[in-house]
Amino acid sequence: MKKNFWLQLSKICFFLLCIAIGEKTFATEPLHDQYVAGAESGWIFPSQCCWMKLPPSERLTTMKKAEVGCSAIGGPVGKFKLESGKLWLTGLLKCGGEVSLREVYPDFESPALANWLTGTFKTQVGFLCYDNSVRPIYSVKQVLTIDQGVVTSLSETKNDTSVCSKNTGS
Repeated sequence: MKKNFWLQLSKICFFLLCIAIGEKTFATEPLHDQYVAGAESGWIFPSQCCWMKLPPSERLTTMKKAEVGCSAIGGPVGKFKLESGKLWLTGLLKCGGEVSLREVYPDFESPALANWLTGTFKTQVGFLCYDNSVRPIYSVKQVLTIDQGVVTSLSETKNDTSVCSKNTGS
């Protein structure tokens, strides 16, 4: 009798495994650096990959270690704003919510000019819909060239809502 039980259990487990492999899987979205430009909001990324560099801080390191299980990067990540041709760090975000800039960087003004950032960065602002792979589509993609927090070049590519009509989940 025990042999039949284990045989049936293994068949059920195999069946469930086959279903799981065949289905689309959804992972928790990692924390992304936030970006605001005028009335639009979205995300900002370095051109090379992934997350914006934040100035070193013992408090930041401690927070990242504590947040390791909440997202691929943990947290906190930056909240940035484009204003007057400059990129500003306005706050931080972790899985548990917002963190004031002064909590991590007590000597910083708020907002703080992101003068530690130089390079090319990409943004996505103005959420429109999701594509068939459940990736977000935004109304505007920007490429920013920044030199010590000052924007030296900005180009935009715009999408329109017709992109969404071809996709589900809009």
